[in-house]
Amino acid sequence: MKFAVIGNPISHSLSPLMHHANFQSLNLENTYEAINVPVNQFQDIKKIILEKSIDGFNVTIPHKERIIPYLDDINEQAKSVGAVNTVLVKDGKWIGYNTDGIGYVNGLKQIYEGIEDAYILILGAGGASKGIANELYKIVRPTLTVANRTMSRFNNWSLNINKINLSHAESHLDEFDIIINTTPAGMNGNTDSVISLNRLASHTLVSDIVYNPYKTPILKEAEQRGNPIYNGLDMFVHQGAESFKIWTNLEPDIKAMKNIVIHKLKGEL
Repeated sequence: MKFAVIGNPISHSLSPLMHHANFQSLNLENTYEAINVPVNQFQDIKKIILEKSIDGFNVTIPHKERIIPYLDDINEQAKSVGAVNTVLVKDGKWIGYNTDGIGYVNGLKQIYEGIEDAYILILGAGGASKGIANELYKIVRPTLTVANRTMSRFNNWSLNINKINLSHAESHLDEFDIIINTTPAGMNGNTDSVISLNRLASHTLVSDIVYNPYKTPILKEAEQRGNPIYNGLDMFVHQGAESFKIWTNLEPDIKAMKNIVIHKLKGEL
């Protein structure tokens, strides 16, 4: 079977490396490639995928919303989030899914005991935030809190959550057990800090959905304060694992997928 990831830019993607490690571990002869699709060529996406006989593909920045009009069906999770990161091509039909939220939460559950009772603050109100909030909403008893710079971003949110601005979040930071940054702050050399950690409680787990760099500025600051930290590596691995399940109905080798990415990030490949 043939799989791919589409995005722009896409040459930096570690998805091919990760999926090929999984294929090799499972003795599968599947392939997975990165396909660069500029925004001004996206209208040709059907032709691009069909010509390569792709059986399923991932969608990354900046196409997670742009792909939706090209789909024949979309599952409820992706519909709620308003973004698609996984497409199954089956019997000529394109079916859209979003595995980002479940990927992150599956990883978080493994490292945080008692997550059901945690008071959680999510920073940012974009697609990734919404996907993670949707999944956490299913398992966490206290009401989730989501903070964003502009409150208008919540206009299309239907979840029963606490919606606050970032300055409000800063002044109540010590009330949370887990803080999850889903904003772009800290990506691609960006050293901006999304929020002041001055009121951070000593026990609070600080997380970022970014995995490259391995420690974003907010994680470095939290670690210097002595707080536990958690980056987006598991989210990346688990969202890929969930995509593989959707495409093949097989169980992936998550350990092989994670190990190869860690080796790459450490410069050992």
